[in-house]
Amino acid sequence: MTSLTEEISRTLNIYKKNSTEYTKCLVRGKEIILDGRPEEKVRQLFIYFLVNKSGLFPNKIYIKVESDHHDIELYKTVKNEYFKPYCPPLMIVEVKREEENLRNHEKQIEKYLKKSCSEIGILYNYHQIIAYTNKDAVFTSNYLNSLTEIPPLVLQSSNNIEKDILDFEKAVYGNFNSFNYLVNKYGKYALNTIVFRLKGEQLPISGCFFRFQDNKVYYDIYGRYAKKQQSFNYQDFDKLVSIKY
Repeated sequence: MTSLTEEISRTLNIYKKNSTEYTKCLVRGKEIILDGRPEEKVRQLFIYFLVNKSGLFPNKIYIKVESDHHDIELYKTVKNEYFKPYCPPLMIVEVKREEENLRNHEKQIEKYLKKSCSEIGILYNYHQIIAYTNKDAVFTSNYLNSLTEIPPLVLQSSNNIEKDILDFEKAVYGNFNSFNYLVNKYGKYALNTIVFRLKGEQLPISGCFFRFQDNKVYYDIYGRYAKKQQSFNYQDFDKLVSIKY
């Protein structure tokens, strides 16, 4: 089996400055010190696979590093710039130094998956890969033979944002039923900003805390506190403009 040191030397672009080894992170685009950072070495190998070998990046996924205390997060790529609501990560990856016993970190990855509502987690130490699946807070795990088993796991995620994009496009053209569905899913709280237009109004409205009652839509103006919610009749809806986190 190829050692971690050999794999890093063969795979990563490593250079020295003042006797210290560096590489450039393919996601963050900045210099990363490798000396004395065994977990970072493992992380950079995983990132290299995602970017150059998985076939997922950048068309199907985008990658966050050191986000919300997670080593790596994978998200489904959304190509419509006006539809970018919050969605849980498709996958959370926690990397460990190569000699680390991954089973000692099961509770950590399960906690991350439960808190983020993500379905798939990975523990990786270069020599071993354990995949964890979260279904209604019931966790199952299995060992993977290689990183090439990661892409199918990502693609099977139930994140249904593609279906929601279709509804978004319908709502942009004035379909109220699609607007209703999307606002119920993404606009109940202040997590996302829902921008929409009403018939006869010149300016778009940015709203949150939506609710529906008696043929009316109630909402708060985003970022502005008011004791009484604003409202409009269903038939006054013109079109949806954007949903963004």
